[in-house]
Amino acid sequence: MLRQWGGIVDICPDASPIISKTHIKGLYFNCGWGTGGFKATPGSGDLFAHTIANDEPHKLNADFNINRFVSGDLVDEHGAAAVAH
Repeated sequence: MLRQWGGIVDICPDASPIISKTHIKGLYFNCGWGTGGFKATPGSGDLFAHTIANDEPHKLNADFNINRFVSGDLVDEHGAAAVAH
């Protein structure tokens, strides 16, 4: 057995992560990665650092904001995942 884990998987309804500032000053989210977050850490970390340092998203993670669940402008990545959720 190569690996095993148990418990919940934090995944967003559109299967895309949240890399976003919030309406609360100084509160930022980088979550909802599901089963692929550990592989995306180097790239998302750089974008998240940019978002925090500038208090605005980098152009590459602008679509991954938390407000997409209110506006309905979802980023559907279900087909890009290599595993069934």
